[in-house]
Amino acid sequence: MSESKEKVLRLLKENANSYLSGQDIADRLYITRAGIWKIIKSLREEGYDIDSVTNRGYRLNTSLDCVNASFIGSHLSGLKEAPKCFVFDEVTSTNDVAKNLLSKENADGDILVIADSQTEGRGRKGRVFFSPKDTGLYISLLTHPEIPFSKATAITCIAAESLVLAVKDVLDIDVTIKWVNDIFYGDKKVAGILTETFGSLEEEYPEYVITGIGINIYPFSGKLPSEIKNKAGYLISDGKPVDNLKNLLCVKFIEYFYHYLKEADDKTFLEGYRKHSNLIGKYVKINSYGRSSKNEYALVTGIDDECRLTVLYDDSKEAALVGKEVSVVKY
Repeated sequence: MSESKEKVLRLLKENANSYLSGQDIADRLYITRAGIWKIIKSLREEGYDIDSVTNRGYRLNTSLDCVNASFIGSHLSGLKEAPKCFVFDEVTSTNDVAKNLLSKENADGDILVIADSQTEGRGRKGRVFFSPKDTGLYISLLTHPEIPFSKATAITCIAAESLVLAVKDVLDIDVTIKWVNDIFYGDKKVAGILTETFGSLEEEYPEYVITGIGINIYPFSGKLPSEIKNKAGYLISDGKPVDNLKNLLCVKFIEYFYHYLKEADDKTFLEGYRKHSNLIGKYVKINSYGRSSKNEYALVTGIDDECRLTVLYDDSKEAALVGKEVSVVKY
């Protein structure tokens, strides 16, 4: 999508279900009236439902649940560390866009990138994160935390606990955390987190950290990739749009995230993270990916102060896992 088209669409979304005159759009975006008409025509051809009424202008007919940068910015204005917010209709990856914006903006402040869809969304270990249009919320938050590389896992845990609390506040839904970075609603995954640290390993602290989150809010339309067909869930299973849901989830998540990030040394997030874990007390398979490695099995006994999963193997050996993946064994 061209930059001009993306700007017009974003403006229509921010004023969804109300009319904007062609002249108003042209004046705001420095595009000719003829250019606006061509863009509107192109958006309609792509499937966007846009009304046009003489002397009133254009209106994007959409659900009441669309991301609004102004709403998010105003509700986060009280935060000392409030990130600069960028909203896109479609991106390759919000994490990649956040990284590029840091260089482009030549800024040392925090950056928040929100997208309606991703063409190259990714999860842990290079997996693809399915991110179709209109169904989810895709966020990347670039921060400059004073947390050493050795303890960067805490940021993922902070994000997970923050998202659980945001969902509870906004929807009164209880979701759980599958260590270390997945959010479940019942037995289905509804969100994933990918944290990336950047900087020289010769230094103790990273230069910056990008925390990416993908949330399945409404059911996907069309055929799903086989690898997630039986695993993906949604926060709103009936698919009916909830007014302002994406904006509220985003604001609440950011508020909790910064609250816990400021208290990272005191690890105030850990009590809730443990409470919301869906693995403690479960018997799991510890997945191994090396050619000569064999999968192992153990009982999950807890999560320690370093955010490691503590387990008890069948031979009574205890261990604290980091950088591993586990799956519950069903009898």
